[in-house]
Amino acid sequence: MHRDMNFTMIRNWLGSSNREELYRACDEQGILVWNDFWQAGGFLPNPPGYVDIAADTIRRFRHHPCIVVWCGANEGDPPPIVDAGLKQAVSTEHPEILYIPNSASGIVSGRGPYHWVDPSTYTDVKMYEADSFGFHTEIGMPVVSVVESMRNLVGDAPQWPIGEVWNYHDWSTIGNQRVGTYQAAIDARLGASDSLDDFATRAQFVNYESHRAMFEAWNANLWQDATGLLLWMSHPAWHSTVWQTYDYDLDVNGAYYGARKGCEPLHVQADPGSWQVRVVNHTAAALNGVTVSARRYDLNGRPLGTAQRQRVDVARSATTPVFPLAAPDGAGLHLVRLELRDSRDRLLTENTYWRYDRAEQMRALNDLPSTRLSTSSSTARVVDGRNTVTTTVRNQGRTVAALVRLAVRDQRGNRVLPARYSDNYFWLLPGETREVRISWPARAGLTGKATVTAQAYNSASS
Repeated sequence: MHRDMNFTMIRNWLGSSNREELYRACDEQGILVWNDFWQAGGFLPNPPGYVDIAADTIRRFRHHPCIVVWCGANEGDPPPIVDAGLKQAVSTEHPEILYIPNSASGIVSGRGPYHWVDPSTYTDVKMYEADSFGFHTEIGMPVVSVVESMRNLVGDAPQWPIGEVWNYHDWSTIGNQRVGTYQAAIDARLGASDSLDDFATRAQFVNYESHRAMFEAWNANLWQDATGLLLWMSHPAWHSTVWQTYDYDLDVNGAYYGARKGCEPLHVQADPGSWQVRVVNHTAAALNGVTVSARRYDLNGRPLGTAQRQRVDVARSATTPVFPLAAPDGAGLHLVRLELRDSRDRLLTENTYWRYDRAEQMRALNDLPSTRLSTSSSTARVVDGRNTVTTTVRNQGRTVAALVRLAVRDQRGNRVLPARYSDNYFWLLPGETREVRISWPARAGLTGKATVTAQAYNSASS
């Protein structure tokens, strides 16, 4: 799932996993590993055997090519004797690999933010403790997952309103997550919720928008001051309300697809805050003669203003600014659809934003007429141990379909997990279709009996 999100590094915080399966999977998937040693907080001046155990750990795992960093301590410096010992152990046992003493200072930075902030502010360097983007090792926010997972979280407790059981699952108003700002952001955009279903559904707009903005802020400053960004965190050890892109049930949510979009190898974006459109090329090959287009639509799918187009070249591992994108006068909430096409007019990627001046303008979605989605899927076939289908989703209504969620379900309507989707949490214009490749683990009795459902914010499940 990390590979599917286009992530290229996992931080093994405090060396929490010593499982061979982790390193082997990262080798196979081409994901780099930042490997912490085990200390956070105060050290003893020279813990007996600590450096010897570290050296033994390096010897145990050094044959894995995925390991690229050994880190001495989380958000602190090891005592001088320990730091010197760890540095020497890495130099002796794994000499081609980088050792850094502190996960949040020196040549890297960290320490959040860990709570919701306005997505447009992620490009403000003053947001970060080091006053720089750099290689930033921890950033995150609360993430409420889909309603089915949230029902599993609350168990037998009342589902709504938010109650004590949420506190057992990291919903803390006084911790780094500051969940009050997250809930306020959801309520400001789409109104106060009357049920868990409403709240979880509305949360996906904030989850997607914010996680995309985190990575697009780094894209906007790539190689000027920004080199890398790691989430705190990617997934939880049990049901949680914070810091996750997929949940304990292994279901995906808006955060997963917002991060996935922002981390695309080939990407077109409007920089958070400034709406400067740029092309991002994270590949090793130059892009020549590609065309960027930007179109704006109202919530009925009608074009607003004139489309903007420009042909550009983009060097490998680089970004190229293209044009600024102004908002139409008095448009309120509207969609911005960016596309990147090659010299043969083949679509390379698209990126759809819901743009607004004030958070409450998003409440126009509450008044949208209901639209209708249809789905058709190919016959499931088994590929590499996974049932695989191609599903076509069509918006048959007269308004946009907002943040369409696809889900694989069995004959009883229960989710089939984990499922992978080539796209999810997307918008469809009236009459527009989207083809999505979907797969899930092949299981006896399920092939041919699972169905794919589609539900937009303003539609019934289909």
